[in-house]
Amino acid sequence: MKSQKILRVHHNSITYSEHNWTLLKNRRVNATKLLKIFVKEGLNPFVYGSVARGDVNESSDIDIIFIQTIPPFQIEYILNKNGFENYFREIIMATPLDSIKLYIHLSELESITIPLSKLGKNVLEFYDFGGKINLNDLNSGVRVPGIDKRLVLIKPNLKGHEEFSIIGNESFAAKEAGVSLDIVNERIRVLLKREKFGKTGVFLKRNLHLNESTEEVLKTLAKKKAIIRKKLFKV
Repeated sequence: MKSQKILRVHHNSITYSEHNWTLLKNRRVNATKLLKIFVKEGLNPFVYGSVARGDVNESSDIDIIFIQTIPPFQIEYILNKNGFENYFREIIMATPLDSIKLYIHLSELESITIPLSKLGKNVLEFYDFGGKINLNDLNSGVRVPGIDKRLVLIKPNLKGHEEFSIIGNESFAAKEAGVSLDIVNERIRVLLKREKFGKTGVFLKRNLHLNESTEEVLKTLAKKKAIIRKKLFKV
């Protein structure tokens, strides 16, 4: 998906068409099916981003996240038990300061993120920044405020949503999204830098083959990189 242009002065009221509501319903039905298979196993996943906020379009992803560390084999076992087999996995550590995560891509528009090391406060807030909900919220039709890649706050209402650029409105955005002012300022800094210089590469990216165990690959990476070992054994 191409990057979205950051909006610096922006306020708009969006009324959803019947097509918008149908698209949102379909995305949420699929997200509900995915969350259910993990909830019935005693886990507590979330869906975050546009599906949680409501501002979906044809290319909107269904992004499922776990915010607690869970053995990857447990997630993969649950997926396999429920008929998911041909998925793509990759271990990613965006920066040396970031957490290590496993991304499981079920399809072009469906992915699961699992932390392999403890998530820091900023990473946890990142998901609230974009908007996240759980299965109970989905079943209740809840839509939450969140901030998209344009640095625009999406505030749901009965007809659709309101949009506000968060640049110059940082405190308001933090309050509406239920996050700290620090994470709002950090995301503005990161995305403005990306707009100016382009997206940089990630610190670590390791694609996993079908016959590779996530745990074994992680052990191998830890042997080679001290920073990986520190992350994995950090309390």
